[in-house]
Amino acid sequence: MPRLKAAIEIDAPREHVFALAADITKQPEWTTFIKEVVLTSGDGKSQGSAAERVIKVGLMKNGLEDTIVEYEANEAVGRRFVGYFEGDDRLTFAPAGNGTRVEWSVNYTPPFGIIGKIGDRLVMERVFQNELEASLDTLKAQLEI
Repeated sequence: MPRLKAAIEIDAPREHVFALAADITKQPEWTTFIKEVVLTSGDGKSQGSAAERVIKVGLMKNGLEDTIVEYEANEAVGRRFVGYFEGDDRLTFAPAGNGTRVEWSVNYTPPFGIIGKIGDRLVMERVFQNELEASLDTLKAQLEI
């Protein structure tokens, strides 16, 4: 599985950063590739909560179903997703001076077997990495007002 990772330091209290970033219904507000999220079960803030989301990485929009598999207030949130492709992601929040360090890691299996793996390695992995980094930049801009 490819593993992508992006990190950023945000000059805002960890509780504020976590409140925005970990709320799955607010992710379309700061991510570049999550276009829509609909909570399908739970409160979106606890393990077992589920949602459907529409993402756009590259040229096409695709659907994913998420389940929160980890939720530690102000520390971490992890999700497992299935649909167009499958995998998991995890956001962690750590103190960094007077602010917060956010790390986002994503593991996924590209669709379309070997052809998908080749396309991922040649193009999509870098595109997805850029989307993660741009999303964290947007999160920072929204919180450092």
